[in-house]
Amino acid sequence: VLRSEDNSFYSFPFGATGDIPAPGDFDGDGTADPAVFRPSSATWFILRSSDGGTTIQPFGANGDVPIVEDFDGDGTDDISIYRPSVSEWWLNRSTDGVVAFQFGSAGDKTVPADFTGDGKADVAFWRESTGEWFVLRSEDSSFFSFPFGQSGDVPVPGDYDGDGTADAAVFRPSVNTWFKSQSTNGFEAVDFGAAGDVAVPNAFVRQ
Repeated sequence: VLRSEDNSFYSFPFGATGDIPAPGDFDGDGTADPAVFRPSSATWFILRSSDGGTTIQPFGANGDVPIVEDFDGDGTDDISIYRPSVSEWWLNRSTDGVVAFQFGSAGDKTVPADFTGDGKADVAFWRESTGEWFVLRSEDSSFFSFPFGQSGDVPVPGDYDGDGTADAAVFRPSVNTWFKSQSTNGFEAVDFGAAGDVAVPNAFVRQ
């Protein structure tokens, strides 16, 4: 971990070969907790920052894609999974309980985020073949879609203009350019990166 405070770093062991990293603030203390999803046993291992203890929780199945977002808006991230084989989402919400439903189809890429600005993450996916985004509103379970991006792009949603609403965005490796459809500031293209880079969207600077 490279500290934002002083650019020093530290490291620690957590997890095993084959685990999928899935960090998030699972104990609601404002600090991200190291966590992994172990496909072989469909188990989550969470190292809590609040007390140093470890939460071990089975949820999912081998082949599932781990998802970490706050789907019920309680300030705590929820362990969730997407099952590509049947396009099912399973959300284990810390306050509202477990819910499961089908949304998407084979080949879609999961891009959950708070696209409606209500404080709850919306289930969403990006369809590379058409460049379309599909968002299932957390408010009423209705959905909307819109085109943004093209085949070969990498979806990188995030709140790029700081208005509290997630923006659709893609990184285009062929030209090393970020394309952002911002909810307040509109369209923006930014050249950043080099061949072979992996796009990592996040808010690394806090005002």
